[in-house]
Amino acid sequence: MYSGSEKYYDDIYNAMGKDYAAEAYKVHEFIQRHKQTYGNILLDVACGTGTHAGFLSQYYQVTGTDLNARMLKVARKKHPEIQFLEGDMRQLNLGRQFDAVTCLFSAIGYMKTKADLRKAVKSMSRHLLPGGVLLVEPWFSQEKWNVGRVSINHVDKPELKIVRMALARKRGKVSLLEFQYLIGTSMGIEHLTEYLELGLFAHEEYVDAFTRAGLEVIHDPEGIFGRGLYIGIKSQA
Repeated sequence: MYSGSEKYYDDIYNAMGKDYAAEAYKVHEFIQRHKQTYGNILLDVACGTGTHAGFLSQYYQVTGTDLNARMLKVARKKHPEIQFLEGDMRQLNLGRQFDAVTCLFSAIGYMKTKADLRKAVKSMSRHLLPGGVLLVEPWFSQEKWNVGRVSINHVDKPELKIVRMALARKRGKVSLLEFQYLIGTSMGIEHLTEYLELGLFAHEEYVDAFTRAGLEVIHDPEGIFGRGLYIGIKSQA
């Protein structure tokens, strides 16, 4: 889990060219194509700093949840009009249901076992109205995870310079990411290290989790930005 870089998260992904507005519009298109309800209430699970939630609020009444309190602090500051709640995707119990539930930018990868994947999908499905739709953007599979890959990203703003280097490893069916940051401001240069662990699930394991949750499952191989998308539709019966 991110544990120190939250306040720089948006700067890093903006510098990488991540187009949240375009992605939110694609999410909206997928929802409209598949949902069978008439409402516009959306739950964004593992919402991070709330950037997708902010753009999705153009189309929906949005609630966001995340396990990381530091991420939520950033999200609330950016979007005070949106309700953000702290919660574990495996154990959500908000006491209400939604027309759409989303789990984007591969946040489902924080589930490191099949059991946790199933719990998370079932928990999210419980928050769907009959006819509602669940969108989950997967993390990499074992076959697509590039062990040993080293990558580097830069932020170059007048008041902020960041170099982030990442090294990819693997332990069993879990991907390991080591991030090393150099962060420069007028106050000095900070060095920060973070480690992320994300589950590497096969297509069949995602389908199984959706099916066990009682959802009709559709897989779009392209998805929002190339990682694919799993779409679950809750029966109206």
